[in-house]
Amino acid sequence: MDTYKAAVARAAVEAGAEIVNDVSGFRWDREMIKALAKLKCGAVMMHMRGRPEEWRSLPAVPDMVLLVKRELSDWSQEAVRLGIRRDGLVLDPGLGFGKNFEQNYPLLKHFDELHTLRFPLLVGVSRKSFVGRAVAKNQEDAPPGKRLYGTLAAETAAILRGAHVLRTHDVRASVEAARMADQVQ
Repeated sequence: MDTYKAAVARAAVEAGAEIVNDVSGFRWDREMIKALAKLKCGAVMMHMRGRPEEWRSLPAVPDMVLLVKRELSDWSQEAVRLGIRRDGLVLDPGLGFGKNFEQNYPLLKHFDELHTLRFPLLVGVSRKSFVGRAVAKNQEDAPPGKRLYGTLAAETAAILRGAHVLRTHDVRASVEAARMADQVQ
C-alpha cells in the first residue's frame, strides 16, 4: 500500500497489507519509521528529491546516480538503526520523482550501481513522462497510453541491471518481458 503517513500505514497493515511503500523515503512523517518497526511489515523506501510542488525549481545535480546512492544509503542505514527489519526493506531510486528527464536515463543506465547498497531494488518506470519523451514522435512526447513499448524496454533494461521488483501498470506484458529478461541474465 502507498502512503507517507504513519497512521495510514498502521491502519492498512492492521487491515491486512503486508508492505508499505513510502514515496517520501520515510521523511515526511517522523512517526513512519517507528510505526513500520513496530508493525514488522515489509517496507519500500523510495528516493524523492523535494516535494512535488518544488520539482521544477530544484537545483541541478551534477551526478544524480551518486546523489541517489548516497541518500538511499544514509536513509536506509538510519531506518535499520531505528528498528526497520533489514530483511524487510526494499529500495527504489524513485525514477521521475524530483528528477528531470535527463536525470532519469543515467539512473536507469547505472541501475546496477545501486547493488552496493545491499538491499533488494524496486523500479517503477511504467508510463513515466521520461519514457514518453524517449519514444516521442515529431518532437511530441507520447501520451501515457502510448508508452507500453518504451515501458517494457525500460523495465527490461532495469531487470538486466539487477532490479528485483517492478512496479507497473501493464502486469501481463511486464511479466512476459521479465520472464524473457530473466532467461538471458
